[in-house]
This record gives sequence, C-alpha cells and structure tokens, in this order.
Amino acid sequence: MAWVVIVEESVNYGQSARWGVGTVRGDHADREEARSAALAMTRTFAPNHPWSERDRQVFRNSEDSYLVNVVGATTEFHFRVSVAERI
Repeated sequence: MAWVVIVEESVNYGQSARWGVGTVRGDHADREEARSAALAMTRTFAPNHPWSERDRQVFRNSEDSYLVNVVGATTEFHFRVSVAERI
C-alpha cells in the first residue's frame, strides 16, 4: 500500500463540464510525505480552468485535504487536493 495525492477539478467546458479526478500523483512511502507533497501541489498545480490565473487562495479542510480557489481573468474555479491511501 502507498500514499498518493489526488486532485479533483472541473473537467471539460460548458454543459459538458463535470467534477472529476484530474491527477493522481506519487507512491509516497508514508502519509507525512504525501501530506507535504499535497501542500506543495496547492501552490504549484496548474488546473485546467481558468487558463489565465490571477490569484489563488488555499484553504486547509483537514490534515489530508485542501480546497484551492483560483481567480482567472473572467471567472473563478476551484480544485481539491487530497491525500489518500491506495489499497
């Protein structure tokens, strides 16, 4: 078993837009290592939307979950970064 970082975000555009798993990264040896990677991803991950990022706010929901709000030129989107154990 290994620890991974999962990013959930908006996939596609317009009426076909949906919430989905965008990225799964890492086979981290332990939970703490995965938590560090997750925190780093809140600052560095380039989401599909918006394409022209102007600002980003990071909110910690728990030790294993973050919500990131990204402000673009004309709209805002969010994505979630979570730590999970692959079983």
